[in-house]
Amino acid sequence: MLRTRKTLFWCIFVIFSAPLIGFTVEKTSVSMLENSYVNGKEIYLSDVARIDALEQTAKDKLQKVFICRSAEPGSSVTLNISYIKSRAKQQGIIPESISWNGSNQITVETKSVSLSMQEIQSSAEAFIMDRVGNTSAKIKIQPVYDAKPIVLPYGKISVRTELVSPYTVNDNSLLRFVFSVDGCECEKQIIPFKVEVIREVVVTAKDVDLHKVLNTDDMAIVSQNVGLSSNVFYTKDELIGKRVKRVVPKGTLITSDMVEQPPVIKLGDLIIIVVESPYLKVTAQGKAMENGICGQVIKVINTSSMKEIQAKIVDGKTVKVSF
Repeated sequence: MLRTRKTLFWCIFVIFSAPLIGFTVEKTSVSMLENSYVNGKEIYLSDVARIDALEQTAKDKLQKVFICRSAEPGSSVTLNISYIKSRAKQQGIIPESISWNGSNQITVETKSVSLSMQEIQSSAEAFIMDRVGNTSAKIKIQPVYDAKPIVLPYGKISVRTELVSPYTVNDNSLLRFVFSVDGCECEKQIIPFKVEVIREVVVTAKDVDLHKVLNTDDMAIVSQNVGLSSNVFYTKDELIGKRVKRVVPKGTLITSDMVEQPPVIKLGDLIIIVVESPYLKVTAQGKAMENGICGQVIKVINTSSMKEIQAKIVDGKTVKVSF
């Protein structure tokens, strides 16, 4: 029983006295720097001081003493030696066993890399050139406002440029810049640019009526600013045989939403309905219930049974029913 009580007393003594026990580092000196730099989100004692110790174990332990979080890239934090000693004590070091030398106040700046607006604009120009993909195009790009330099963590910088939307906002193109440091994304910014892309494009050579099928005389090639539009046409051959979906005045830039393929089968046309399997082929006369182009599925009626079915257009006279 007495032995048990002694053991219990010893356990209680250890538990309550443990926080008072620290790591003694005799014959060790810590020389505080007046200014230092860090690259990362945390500051350790090794970042702000030179540590001299006879024992490597003591030096290693002191180097790993965590002081605080670092400032944002390009900014600094100021520390005093009293705070640093208190942080060491909280992590099991007895400050009184160390010889503290050097500055009483330390300024720790977080390393950074700054990208100027000119560098960002160069990335934008490279992106526009690659997107346009035409060496004969004349390109002019200018930021709408003078943006401040982008301050990033220190490291290897890479920039990815993206188009936010194919549509302009107040005649400006919005570009998103994704900044990475050492392969890790760290910041994104959207910057508006005034973008001019002068290219030879197709416009109407005269007024074109609704549902007119275009031929070469209806079109002209002119040089004009098309920005980053991807729905314009650069040759007449791309448009010959298409019909306009509305009245188009002379000199209008033709875009893909203005034209369509004319129907090869029209509502009310008499057609041949083909029903085919690997072993059997049956044909019947039918009637189209809507317009359609080759490859499109439309409604047709079997004129013998008057049954309405869905069939795919093969050509101007034939539709096929799929099993």
